[in-house]
Amino acid sequence: MAIAQAQRGRVRWRRVRRVSVALAVVFAAIVVAGLPLYVFPPQGDPTDASLVYVIGPPQQQRIDLGETLRDADSNLPMLISVSGSAKGHGDRAFDASQIDACGEPEVTCKRPDPFTTAGEAKLLTDYVASHPSDKTVVITFTPHVARTRYIFEKCYGGDVTVMGVDTNMSLYDWAFQYAYQTAAFVKAWLTPCP
Repeated sequence: MAIAQAQRGRVRWRRVRRVSVALAVVFAAIVVAGLPLYVFPPQGDPTDASLVYVIGPPQQQRIDLGETLRDADSNLPMLISVSGSAKGHGDRAFDASQIDACGEPEVTCKRPDPFTTAGEAKLLTDYVASHPSDKTVVITFTPHVARTRYIFEKCYGGDVTVMGVDTNMSLYDWAFQYAYQTAAFVKAWLTPCP
């Protein structure tokens, strides 16, 4: 009887070990697969851009990169997607009235509708109808570059290149971004453009 219990214990331990190894392999595969999408996505080339577009939230690092690109190329026009406080939505910190750059010449700050990446692609479409642009540099943050590129290719007919700014993120933040961006990719794939 003791021998049978010991054998069952070993069998159970082997199963637990196999499941643990399988989960570790799946986790490692997810991390490795996400590296080129979320951690090291290819950065766009801003050469020959005729518009800089900072998508939301318009955090200072994104605006700073936009300003650097503008300064390097004779003050290109810049469009900034702001959340505003329309209908009680959005973060007041990212309202046009709170962003210094929104008061600069050749800078337009608008709230996309809907306030999503696809809505931002629609805002760009509407903007270039009256402000033609041959090539737009879209600025976001690094984990969002690949999805932004996908959505703009799907929902915007013009030439776009996407650049990301690095932000300090904890291991928890990276895990959250992996999960969030993956789910948002699936949503973007299934959802039509606005």
